[in-house]
Formats: sequence, structure tokens, C-alpha cells
Amino acid sequence: MSGYGAVGTQRGPWPVAYVVVVGVLATGGALLNLVLCYVAVFATDDCGVTRPDPLRCTGGGLLLMWGLPWLGLVWAAGAALAVAARRRGLRPWCGLPLGALVYAGGLASAWQVVVA
Repeated sequence: MSGYGAVGTQRGPWPVAYVVVVGVLATGGALLNLVLCYVAVFATDDCGVTRPDPLRCTGGGLLLMWGLPWLGLVWAAGAALAVAARRRGLRPWCGLPLGALVYAGGLASAWQVVVA
């Protein structure tokens, strides 16, 4: 007896390739977020000219526009790793599409603030 519980319930180690792929994708997402934050600065060029002020010209709008991509990236990496932790040994690669969808949701939400 191994002391880990019932036979067959012990899970194997984390698949190293999966963790590396999630890390590489998260790094790529961080670089993309940096570029998008730079571009988002120019979305405020017309602030003060139009009335009523668009959402992107308010303090809350700026925080949403710059914060949602980063929040989406953190949630995406967390979701991908959570699925892998839950399904370790049972095809953890299913977490990558979920992470990509969560990240795309953060980008889409930030875009909605830019065009609002």
C-alpha cells in the first residue's frame, strides 16, 4: 500500500510541455498587452473635444481599457492551469482553448470600451 488512497487515484506529475506552452503563451499575451496599452493611449486623443464625453475619457473607462486585457490574461492562464490541474493525466491540453477564449473575452471587453 502506498498510503495515497485507493489504487488508481494517485495522479502523475505535471506535464512539463503543457506548463511550458502555457508560459510561452502567457508571455506572448503579455507582450501583446503592452502593445495594446500603447495603442490605447492614442484612443484618448479626442477627449475633451466631443460632448458628451465617451467612456474612454473617464477615469473608470481608462482603468477598464488598460486593465481588462491584463485581467483577461491572468484569468486565461489561471483557467488553463486549473483545467490541467483538474484533468492531470487525462489530456490537460483541453485547458488551452478555454484560456484562449477567456483572454479573447478580455480583449473584446477592452475594445468595447475603446469604441464606446
